[in-house]
Amino acid sequence: MKPLNLLGGLLGLALVLLGSGCATPKHQTESMLAASGFKVIPVTTPAQQQQLNTLPAGKISVIKRQGKVYFVYPDQNQKQLYVGQNAQYDAYQNLLLNRQAMQESLAASQASSNAEALNAEANIISSEPWGAYDPWGVFGVWGPIYP
Repeated sequence: MKPLNLLGGLLGLALVLLGSGCATPKHQTESMLAASGFKVIPVTTPAQQQQLNTLPAGKISVIKRQGKVYFVYPDQNQKQLYVGQNAQYDAYQNLLLNRQAMQESLAASQASSNAEALNAEANIISSEPWGAYDPWGVFGVWGPIYP
């Protein structure tokens, strides 16, 4: 595994564990962008604020400037802009994929745990003929089916 992927995976794991339950998706996005190496640029002038307001909220936009491609994410509440290039955007995408894989793994683990509990309950019920449930009155009238 490449060191960058390993680092991205570890950062993604840390973000998921620290951020689950208490942070909104928007705050998670901002944390993941910062962890991916996006630079946080404060908006300090009215002209910058006007430009910030033109960007779609909650979305990463692609801007070409002087022959270079930049990925920008506006945070209008904090009056700042997250800016990265291809390397930072790729790291962000890796964090998203790692977070999604972890969530799917947790969901699968939970489903497996639920299935095991249901199977255990089913085994307990089937270990004695119909348990305490005798809907037809068969066992009381004719006795147990099994000798």
